[in-house]
Amino acid sequence: MKKVIQLILAVALSVTAMYGAEPSATKLLDKMIAAYGGAENLKQLNDYKQSWHIETKVSDTNGSDLREVMIPSYLYTHLSYPHKSEVRILEGDKGVKKFGQKTIEAKGPMLDAMKLQLMRLFHPLELKKRVKNIKLSLTPTHYMFSLDENGLTAEYFVSKKSFLIQKVIGRLQIGGQKMEFLTLYQDYKRVNGVMVPHKEVKYAGEVNTAIMRLQVTQFKHKNKNSKFVKLNINS
Repeated sequence: MKKVIQLILAVALSVTAMYGAEPSATKLLDKMIAAYGGAENLKQLNDYKQSWHIETKVSDTNGSDLREVMIPSYLYTHLSYPHKSEVRILEGDKGVKKFGQKTIEAKGPMLDAMKLQLMRLFHPLELKKRVKNIKLSLTPTHYMFSLDENGLTAEYFVSKKSFLIQKVIGRLQIGGQKMEFLTLYQDYKRVNGVMVPHKEVKYAGEVNTAIMRLQVTQFKHKNKNSKFVKLNINS
């Protein structure tokens, strides 16, 4: 009888080791930090500027996106097209939009959309600070981190092979309807020691709205190897 019990326990432990030992969010984030280039290099993504080319998929007019990011609370975006421009500024819980000489305060879903735009840019170091608010689930090809913050939800899909973020889904309520914004992150390249996506494919609902390609990255703060970096990157 004793041998039977020992055999059952051995089988149970074996099954647990094979199927039940799911990785924790913290351990996965540590692997992501290493894959992106290490914590010191990742700190460069706390404060940077980028210039993007916008291939618009809903019209024949292309444009550019000048972006300034200061994690975790500031995002400046200047969208420029041949016949119009728009500036969006998020600072903490306040946001504004500028259309030429006109400035409006962002409220409600408009403000929430701006907050989601910043949340989708959270890198592994920032996600690790929020690990208590993250739920981890698995798909056949990805780890999925779901972050709830101030009533907004961002889902980060992380490749099981590369440990890089391959897509982010932001969800919010507009009226009585749920709206979903999807960004695919592609063409990762190492820039001054940190992995940076050079292509973003954007969807609003099921509509592919734009394909963006990175042109320039400026890091504001030094990593362990350099004081300032300005790289022209054409893809």
